[in-house]
Amino acid sequence: MNGNGKEYAIALFSIMLESDPEGRIYEDLNLVDRSIKENPDYLEFLVNPAIPKSERIESLRGVFEGRVCESVYSFLNVICEHRDMYVLFSAINEFRGLYEDYMNMADAMITSAVELTDDEKRRLVSKLSEVTGKKIRATYTIDKELIGGVSVTVDGKHFDGSVRKNLKNIKEVIS
Repeated sequence: MNGNGKEYAIALFSIMLESDPEGRIYEDLNLVDRSIKENPDYLEFLVNPAIPKSERIESLRGVFEGRVCESVYSFLNVICEHRDMYVLFSAINEFRGLYEDYMNMADAMITSAVELTDDEKRRLVSKLSEVTGKKIRATYTIDKELIGGVSVTVDGKHFDGSVRKNLKNIKEVIS
């Protein structure tokens, strides 16, 4: 196929639409992604043209057969068979984008000056979901320089309700 991974992602997404309503392919691709990123030498092995294709495919069997669903295992074999392992991460990212759009999901990076309580997190995610119309997967960080309030980035949009931002706005008005 020799591409940027998009063709593989679209093909796998089509399979998911037909046979994977519970999202196992998505979860298993995340497992593959983590596993290979934690072992970068393994990816070097898989893309090395000096290593016979049969050895690389046998290695995939040993590592992933039985650990991932048949669709993901077949996807890995096809991508290896076509000598396209170098587009693996691109294909996984493309698939994630298709899946997350289909499932109406969005990631939110929430930064606060102090640790939020579980109730505050729940209410904030609920409000973000209401505003965006999407299922929110939140990641939380703490930045004491915010002084108070929260700063949120979701779908490339930034909402800054921090005390630091409000003080900066007041300073600009006074100047």
